[in-house]
Amino acid sequence: MVFTPVNRLWYLVNNLGITIYVRGNDIIKMSDRNIDEKVSEVRTEGFCILQGCLPVEVIDDCNSAFQPVLRDHAKAFAESPNRGPMRHYIPLRFEPPFYDKRIFENEAILGIVGKLLGDNTAISEYSTDTPLNGSVLQDIHQDLGILFHEDSDFVHPPEIIAVNFPYVDVTPDRGPFEIARGTHHLPYSEALRGIEEGKFPLEPLFMNRGDVMIRNPRCLHRGTPNKTDTPRVMAVIGFNRWWLDRSRMASPSPMKREVWNGLSDRERNLLRVYAGNIVE
Repeated sequence: MVFTPVNRLWYLVNNLGITIYVRGNDIIKMSDRNIDEKVSEVRTEGFCILQGCLPVEVIDDCNSAFQPVLRDHAKAFAESPNRGPMRHYIPLRFEPPFYDKRIFENEAILGIVGKLLGDNTAISEYSTDTPLNGSVLQDIHQDLGILFHEDSDFVHPPEIIAVNFPYVDVTPDRGPFEIARGTHHLPYSEALRGIEEGKFPLEPLFMNRGDVMIRNPRCLHRGTPNKTDTPRVMAVIGFNRWWLDRSRMASPSPMKREVWNGLSDRERNLLRVYAGNIVE
C-alpha cells in the first residue's frame, strides 16, 4: 500500500487502534484513552512509539537543513567525535525548520509527556545523535546519572522523558537504537547483569520518518553501527519535571527574538529555560 495522509490515517485507526482527530491532513489529537494507553506503555516497557505522529515534510525539511551543519561539525571534530567513532551529538537551533509548532505543540506528545511528568514540565534539550558509516556498537547504558546519591539503587518515577524522532527511515543497516524493555524498573547493575545473562533481550527499533519514540532515559539501551552512507540522524527533545534544573543542558545557541515572539504562551512556558538567551 502506498500511504497517503487519508489511507495512512485509516490504517492507524483500523489496524493499530489509535483514535485521532483530524484537521485537514494534520493529526491534532489522540483520544484520552489512547494517551493513557501510551503512558502505561512507557511506564511498563520504558518506551512507546507513535507511528506517523509528525508530518513527513517537516522532517524532510529538518534533514535537508541539518546536512551542512553535520558536515561542518564532523569535519571540525573528525579526530575527537563526542559520541565515539563516527558518532556525533549536535545541539539544534530553535529556528525554522528545526523549530516547528507541529513538533513542539503536538498534542499527542504533550499529552503523554504531561501525564508522565506532571504539570509545568520544561524543555531543556533539543539535539541530535548521528552515527555515520564507520560508527561502532555502543556500550549498553542509560542516559542519566544518579538522582539520589544517598541511595544509588533507588528506583523512582521518571524525572526526565526523552522524545526521539528520526530524520531518515531507520533500517537494520542504518544503526537502529536497541532497547531492553522494562530495565528502568531495576537498579542499573541488576538490569545490566540481566541483559548479559539473556533475561532482557536488546530489541532494535525500526522507525520511519514521522514516527516518534517517547521513552524513559533510564531504560537500558545502546546505539548500533551505521553501515550505510546515509547519516542516521535522530533528534531528541528532553522534557523534565518542573523542579529539576537542567539549564546546563540547554542548547548553547541563542534563540532569535522573532522566534520567541512567535511562540504561544504554552511554548514559552515549556522553553522558559531559554528565556535568558534571546538575541535580536
